[in-house]
Amino acid sequence: MNSRKNNTSNSSSESANAISYVRDFSVQAAIYRNNKSEESLVLLNRSASLLSTAIQPQYFAPGNLEISKFYIDLHAVMGSLSADSDALWACVAVLQHCSKNLEARAAIVDEYRFIPLLTFLLKRTQPGDKQQRVLTLLQELTFGIKITWEEPYIVVLLEQLVQIVYQASEEGEELHAQLALSTLINMCYKNFVVLFLFLRSVNISSFSRRIQNYGMLANKMLIILSEDIHSPDQKELHLFLRSCFAAVDECIKTWNVPHLRHIVEFLKDSKAHSGLHQAMLSYQFYFEDIEKVLDRLETRASMDDSNEDTRKHQQICLGLLFELMEHIMDLSGQVDEEGKENAAISLDSNIPRIFELLCNWLQSAVCGVQAINLLDSLVRLAKKESIAPRISRDPSVVIQLINSSEKPETSPLQTAAVLRLLVSLLHQTKTEKLILSKITESYFDKILAPLLAIKPEMPDNSLSKEEIEKSIFCLLLLINFTDIAKKAYFEKCCTLLQLPQIQHALARAMISGGERVCSAVFQISQFEHFPQTEVAKHISKLNSSINQMSTCSAPSGDQWRNLNAILKSHKTFVSKELEERLHALIDVISNAERNNQLNNVATSQIMELFNYKIKNLNAAEKSMQKRLEDASNEITQLTQRINFQNAELEKYHTMNFELHINQESLQTQCKDLKHQKDNLKRNMTELMKKLSEQSETLQISEKRLAVKVSEMIVLQKSYNDLKDQLQQKTEELEKLHTASKESSLRIDKLKKTITAYEVDMKEKTRHIEEKERELAKTQKLLEEQRDAKKKCDGVITVLESQLQEKNEQIRSYELELSETEELRKTIMSLMESKKPKRK
Repeated sequence: MNSRKNNTSNSSSESANAISYVRDFSVQAAIYRNNKSEESLVLLNRSASLLSTAIQPQYFAPGNLEISKFYIDLHAVMGSLSADSDALWACVAVLQHCSKNLEARAAIVDEYRFIPLLTFLLKRTQPGDKQQRVLTLLQELTFGIKITWEEPYIVVLLEQLVQIVYQASEEGEELHAQLALSTLINMCYKNFVVLFLFLRSVNISSFSRRIQNYGMLANKMLIILSEDIHSPDQKELHLFLRSCFAAVDECIKTWNVPHLRHIVEFLKDSKAHSGLHQAMLSYQFYFEDIEKVLDRLETRASMDDSNEDTRKHQQICLGLLFELMEHIMDLSGQVDEEGKENAAISLDSNIPRIFELLCNWLQSAVCGVQAINLLDSLVRLAKKESIAPRISRDPSVVIQLINSSEKPETSPLQTAAVLRLLVSLLHQTKTEKLILSKITESYFDKILAPLLAIKPEMPDNSLSKEEIEKSIFCLLLLINFTDIAKKAYFEKCCTLLQLPQIQHALARAMISGGERVCSAVFQISQFEHFPQTEVAKHISKLNSSINQMSTCSAPSGDQWRNLNAILKSHKTFVSKELEERLHALIDVISNAERNNQLNNVATSQIMELFNYKIKNLNAAEKSMQKRLEDASNEITQLTQRINFQNAELEKYHTMNFELHINQESLQTQCKDLKHQKDNLKRNMTELMKKLSEQSETLQISEKRLAVKVSEMIVLQKSYNDLKDQLQQKTEELEKLHTASKESSLRIDKLKKTITAYEVDMKEKTRHIEEKERELAKTQKLLEEQRDAKKKCDGVITVLESQLQEKNEQIRSYELELSETEELRKTIMSLMESKKPKRK
């Protein structure tokens, strides 16, 4: 909580600081416009330098009166400064700093119209570093620009950019040429007016040859121009795709939202160019490129995203990357002429990392819809790495999405994306039971509640297109539930389809819905009780109202979508080469007329009239061009004034709202005070009544008090006697207290001696217990030794008996031995006697 408070206080102080700097710049701009002195120019330069360095871009977002005035003053100052002024380039740095905020960038381009100003600044700037700064700013501001009608600055800007491309390629300044070519691409992409003017003012074949060395930019420009002009081969287009993914990696490094959006839209629009579409279908490096993108996202995940603008840009970039991955998955699911799926495109090895990344952003308010759509594509189109088993093992992701989609504060687009994902998961065997168990009948009632709350008397367009889309996908999910659990949901499905609100929603989805919504309606129409007649009536009513509106409005712009067909059918279209030949022919005839080489007088008169008409037309063209430029300047001023007045109006609305709130609070306080006044009056009357009643009781109490006083005198005497007795008793009590203290001291001493005796006794007892335990052990050992002694005595007796037997045996052996010895001696003596004697 403390950190949040600190952040809030810091942001409020920074906002106040930014407003003070902006006010200072407006003051300095007004001073400079009034006197245009050197001192005011220096102060203006200093103020602009502070704006581009001391304030974060998020504080330049429009919506504030001071910021609107700042942009108007900045435009006026930049228009009045010379091209060599340092203050002008400080203002250019301010403009580039402001454009880092997405809201400010949109206001700079659309509301305050800085592109025409930068166009003429580019025309006044000499080649060099300053021209490079203007080209860089124009490139950043023109990413995704929308131009619906011809403005005078467009021709000037196209001429300058083409001239820079030609000059830079000749002088070797490739960076200037690349910036100019990139700006040309941004101007021509999805802007038919600019592209048509470009084709009318440039020799396309020569231009195509000049830009061939610029790689990705050249291929992108050729893809935008037309397939008939110069179609790159498949090898070049594969290199172009490789460069696009490298550019995506560069965009992630700085979270460059406009450039990344431009790249993703260009790749998603590849179906308009058959060569590029075929190249994307046969491109074999999606795995490596997406792996590099995921690696870059992991490294960028550890960055400090404390800045609110940075976090927003990060989530927008992630949403664009999710759209690109979804487009690649859709390409992998397309079938070829033989009816087989495209085997060249595969993100199966990247799917675990993509799924892990998606789980962190499914609840995001900025990129959550794109994350859910990509998860839906992975569920439907993943071939080897299936997502359904992962979800069945850990269903927490789907449960969180289901819970969030029930909440009314969740955006309808996010809820519709969740419903599409649930339909896909319901068709997977691994997750079918999970979806059936987690969604109940009340879930459908909550989703369809806004649609069912519409009454017949309410207008047909009371619900937004997003709410209609959400309701259609809810019906589709309900019908899929009916196919599986018919008993539980069949009656509910039939009842809902008979409601006029549901039928009108189906009709609106068929007329104004996108491809996915129409496909969902066709799937719903396969239900056996689909109300075809009623839905058809609603469609016819909506068609009639749309036709009535279209008769009063401008014609449709479908004729401007196919450039090749228009150029082929445009009979008055003149190419640059033919125009040059025509001018050369006119010059030849004019020279012949001046040299009196025309024999026919009528022809010379026609030529004189022709020259007169040409001069008139040239003068008319110049005057019309001047009027068009004046009108454009006036439109710019009026647009800026409108934006300024809108900011003032918003400020007044805010003040009016605050005054209204204050008025309501004062009225409530006034009512509360009146209520308090009435309560006080009632309390006063009640108090007066109570006072009169209490006065009577007071008189009675006074009489009683007199009686009590007489009684009190008697009691006072007894009190004095008791007081004397109390003093005597107190003295006796003090004596007893002293005796008691002495006794307590003696008792304490006795307690201490008793405690010492008790401790000693405990020690003696513990010592006795130890001796008893030792005695028991000793007795036990003694008994064991006695048992051992008995055993030994038995053994000794046995051994003694055995010893006696052995002794007896020894004696018998000794007798035998003595007998044997005697016998030996006898034998020896006999042998000696029998020996012959020696002679």
